[in-house]
Amino acid sequence: MTVVEFFDGVSICNMITCLATKPQKVIFIGDKSPMKKQEEVYKRFIEKHCLSVEFEFRSIDRNRIEGIISVLTDIVETEQDCIFDLTGGEDLVLVAMGIVYQAYKGKKKIQMHRINVNTRSVADCDRDGIIPVSDIPSLTVEDNITLYGGKIISSLEDEDGTYDWNLNGDFQKDLSSMWDICKENPGAWNLMLKIIGEVVERDRDSSTKLEAKANLKQIEKDFTENASKFVWSDTIMRRLMLSGIIKACAKEENGNVTIRFKNEQIKRCLTKAGTLLELMVFWFSQQATDKKGNSIYNDAKTGVFIDWDATIHEDDDEKKDTENEIDIILMKGLVPVFISCKNGFYNENELYKLNTVASRFGGPYARKVLVSTYYGQSNADSRGYFAQRAEDMGIELIEGVHELSEEEFKRKIRNIKC
Repeated sequence: MTVVEFFDGVSICNMITCLATKPQKVIFIGDKSPMKKQEEVYKRFIEKHCLSVEFEFRSIDRNRIEGIISVLTDIVETEQDCIFDLTGGEDLVLVAMGIVYQAYKGKKKIQMHRINVNTRSVADCDRDGIIPVSDIPSLTVEDNITLYGGKIISSLEDEDGTYDWNLNGDFQKDLSSMWDICKENPGAWNLMLKIIGEVVERDRDSSTKLEAKANLKQIEKDFTENASKFVWSDTIMRRLMLSGIIKACAKEENGNVTIRFKNEQIKRCLTKAGTLLELMVFWFSQQATDKKGNSIYNDAKTGVFIDWDATIHEDDDEKKDTENEIDIILMKGLVPVFISCKNGFYNENELYKLNTVASRFGGPYARKVLVSTYYGQSNADSRGYFAQRAEDMGIELIEGVHELSEEEFKRKIRNIKC
């Protein structure tokens, strides 16, 4: 089988039929330069799915309908078993396809279909009652990033890379305990975790153990010199110890403090202030089901570290890596949902960061969400402007989650507009 694709700037439109039908060949029709630029990207994508597909590229002048008709006519005449995917492509190309279809109507069978990316439904465009594409697969988060030319960097490749969290029952219980503490006062939680993170950072041996030691007096001095708040909370520490999340915290008169964490995941969670909110959203997304009990999101990752061109460049390389970390990416079928989580003050720049990454790795089909405890500006005018900018960018705001019950929080995640 041969699939004919009208090359589109949105990668999912170019490759979903290939993934669904597993053809021997795909013919791309469009501008030569953009198509060739994506060739290696699409080869990596199909190799990842263990497919053996030949790619052929037919260059056209998208402003000359006669030339487009000529290319399409040649394909109809020479390819014995082909289907035309109308999911992507520009208007003039689709008009040309209609002209060719009418010219061969009753003479040669031409299969045409169009896939709705949002719903994964298929339209029978030649209206013969036969749909050659029926089972439209879902994409994983990794599939989606690969399809748009990127690569997810794991924590095994880079210590700051994407960590594979294990949300087992015991850790879920700990998440709930930590969230109960955090949501009472997210600001105090952030300040305390900044100190805990600094203790771990200053203990050079802490990376290989669950215990970290540093001097609080020196940390406070350094914070003060950098105009940063130092607020140690005995209340938060006591509650963490009562929950068994922190096994021990010993403070000495000279200012030294030694903290022993329950396990590696707890240690990771307590050394970066925003991690807990990210994990709560991640956890609730995995629990989200529809009325029939089916999972709403087929895949999810948190703390996703993305290299934009899937190539890690050396330090002395003239070409530098373009990298981003997105707090959470969910997949609902073919639709990626990019989520930014903010457990403290933030501003308009967060909208632009989120919009940039989502546009690059999801195009017009990407959904964008900002989940937060509280907005950084109390001024009503500033808040109104922020909300309007978010709406203009198509970013959904889920705010004040620390004031929600667990069920209300889960419902917000379940009902993200996809």
